[in-house]
This record gives sequence, C-alpha cells and structure tokens, in this order.
Amino acid sequence: MQQRPFTSIVHNALAATPINNLLEKSKAVILERIAMGAGATNWYYSNRSQLEAIEAQLSPGSAVSFYFDNRIQNVLYSPELKPELEKIITQEREVVFGVLREDHLHIDVEFVGGPRHLAEITDVLDSSITVFYGAFPARDNDGVRAVTIVLPDADGVVRRHPH
Repeated sequence: MQQRPFTSIVHNALAATPINNLLEKSKAVILERIAMGAGATNWYYSNRSQLEAIEAQLSPGSAVSFYFDNRIQNVLYSPELKPELEKIITQEREVVFGVLREDHLHIDVEFVGGPRHLAEITDVLDSSITVFYGAFPARDNDGVRAVTIVLPDADGVVRRHPH
C-alpha cells in the first residue's frame, strides 16, 4: 500500500472543516501546537490563497487553531502600543508578541513576561513592521471565530497527543 504524502492528508483534513470558507472572508492567525513537542508552537498568518503553503508547513499530529476574530491583534508597530502590551502582561502574566516575517506567512513569536523583555524586543522595531499581540489563545472551535483541528499522524490516523 502506497502512503500518501502528508500534505495531502493535511489538505483533506482541513477541507473537512469550515476553514476554506472562512479564509475566503478574512485572514487568520494560525497556532500550531506541535505533537510531542514539549510546548513548541509555530505561528502563521494566512488568507485562502496562502493555505496551501500553510498545509506544507504543518506537522503530523499537531493541534492547529485558526483564529478569525482578532483575539491576536495585528497592527503596524508604534511605541504607543507599549501600555496596551504592559496591561496584558499585568492581567495574563505574559503577552504573545510576534513579528510578521518578510514572507508574510510566518510569525516569529515570543512570550513576553515583563517590561525589560518587552523593551528588548520593541526597541529595534519601527512603524513599518507588522506585529501581533494578545493573550495566549485557547483551543476554541466554534466554527466561526475559531476552528481547531488535530491533524492525523503521517499514517493518516488521528491519535491523542498531549499538546
């Protein structure tokens, strides 16, 4: 029996959800929780035309959440953003803070827990940089504001993983 490439498995798994239709209407912040990855995550920003590129990036067994409701905000960076980031740190103990890479697909994310760390990462930014921020999001799955799916493993079988 010939095994299908994993990207085909991912494509079919995502096609069985409302993700394609939702991406036609808006972009999404995508959080991939790596199976057996000791808390490792990958973050992406995508619209429908970039979904195929995302599918090629995802790992077997990952829990993948697509967020359509701006719970992770994205804006051009401004120093005036710091008070809002500090407020999230105070309320949540840390803020998810990411910078969109030049490929406009990957987000380099850090979990910032205090003003010193915040200053270190924001002092090098200017107003041409797209940043993402917010509290670490839950694995919501209401089919409208968020969709979460656990991807099959490389053999096509969905297994429980402690993400």
